Amino acid sequence: MTLRSKINILVLLNILFVLLLVLSAISYITIDRKFKETGDQALFLAQTIAGLPEVVQALHQPNPSSLIQPLAEELRSKTKAEFIVVANMNLIRFSHPNPNKIGEPLDGEDAAIDQKVLHGEEIQSTSGGSLGLTIRAKTPIFDESHRQIGLVSVGFLVENIWKDIYNILLKIAITGVVALLVGLFGAYLLSGHIKKQIFNMEPNEIAFITQEQAAILNSIREGIIAINSDGKITTCNLEAKKILDMENLQMNGRDISSILPTSRLLEVLEGGVVHRDEPMILGNTLVITNRLPVLSKGKIIGAVATFRDKLHLDQIDERLADIGKYVDSLRSQRHEFMNQLHLISGLIKMKEYEMVNELIEQINEEQQNLLSSFLSQIHDPAVIGVLIGKMHRAKELGIQLIVDSKSVLPDPCPHRDIVITLLGNAIENSLEAIAESHLRANSNEIIVSIQDEIEHLTVSIQDTGPGIDPKLGEDVFKDGVSTKGSGRGFGLALLTRLISKAGGDLSIVSSSSGSILKATLPKKGGVSSG
Repeated sequence: MTLRSKINILVLLNILFVLLLVLSAISYITIDRKFKETGDQALFLAQTIAGLPEVVQALHQPNPSSLIQPLAEELRSKTKAEFIVVANMNLIRFSHPNPNKIGEPLDGEDAAIDQKVLHGEEIQSTSGGSLGLTIRAKTPIFDESHRQIGLVSVGFLVENIWKDIYNILLKIAITGVVALLVGLFGAYLLSGHIKKQIFNMEPNEIAFITQEQAAILNSIREGIIAINSDGKITTCNLEAKKILDMENLQMNGRDISSILPTSRLLEVLEGGVVHRDEPMILGNTLVITNRLPVLSKGKIIGAVATFRDKLHLDQIDERLADIGKYVDSLRSQRHEFMNQLHLISGLIKMKEYEMVNELIEQINEEQQNLLSSFLSQIHDPAVIGVLIGKMHRAKELGIQLIVDSKSVLPDPCPHRDIVITLLGNAIENSLEAIAESHLRANSNEIIVSIQDEIEHLTVSIQDTGPGIDPKLGEDVFKDGVSTKGSGRGFGLALLTRLISKAGGDLSIVSSSSGSILKATLPKKGGVSSG
């Protein structure tokens, strides 16, 4: 059964149920009131006739019926009563719809009631008579001296009362049918409107799409947050919660400004401006985000933001870039070794065997000294890999990268991830600063120092670059602050948050002759398993 059919049937049953209740109540009230009003009308008519002077005087005449019969029939015709009977104390009729009944005594069916009326009581009853089942009222007749001289009996046929009731009930039923038809038409319009709002889909189709979309949202690697026109979160997938470090928090229905004040989704909601591939920091993660308005019939009804960890994107870029770097590195090494081989070949042809031996030992000693120095002082292979990689990078740029001979890194390395991020980011910044400087110094070098102290681990990177613009001051640690253009300036901001969260400190000293970046990390509670 379709949703529209269900709505129509439900509305139909509701209307029928309400109509049955209402019509039953109205019918009961109508029938009860009609019978009561008829009884009251009969009693009132009997009292009126009993009080007429003409009737009282006629009962003292030798032939009362000659005066009472015409009067009673006239009143019966006007009031549509079934009968009006006037009798004396002997219950002899002086008026009746059937003239043949005049002069005869009243029927014995109401003898008990008649006796009460002869004793001055007024009686209302429903009983059968010569004309059928009637609602009747009987009242005594008194003369001027208040002496009872007879009685009046007025009756209305029950069959005629029901005819009047049926006419009334028919009108009520017609009204109910009209109400039912109007309700059905309203149900048809309502069900059509609801179907239109849900794109003519059935509930099972909506449920399937909802489950499918939830599975898609939670399976993709991008975080997604959507808000409605009131700034309330309507969608937040698992990846977004993971990046925000709020996996156990119920996000839907909460204000975006209380969850993520820096989202800028409210700006998109107000202005409808699209933001593409903008970097920002969420929690302790640098992400690339896109923000778009949600439109319906040209009106902004919400906004959605998608973001992904920049580290994941950088890994993809690095994999592509590594291929080129690997080729360049092989080409560079090929030239270097070809030069050395040519030198060795020339020395062999000149039979300078001692110089050949010295050259080979020198090359081998340089490589061994570099590796043995690192392995004896810096035990973490990931940190060694970063430093050696940056050394090759510096050599290509004509810059000397020096690791202080007094540097010592404990094993295991405290805050390993932070140390690796710090070295990679800071050395790369120094390489870029020196390479892009128009005033290259005679000694273009970068010095890395790692000091293992009692309670702290100190890492410093010193370069001979142009330094940082003094106008930036402490703003250099804020999101997006950089002299390298838009989309930059998030590395130091991210490092500041990571180091601060670990209980450490990050500082920078800069001048026109270079800069020193220094990080102090507590050793307690910061050991990484690697």
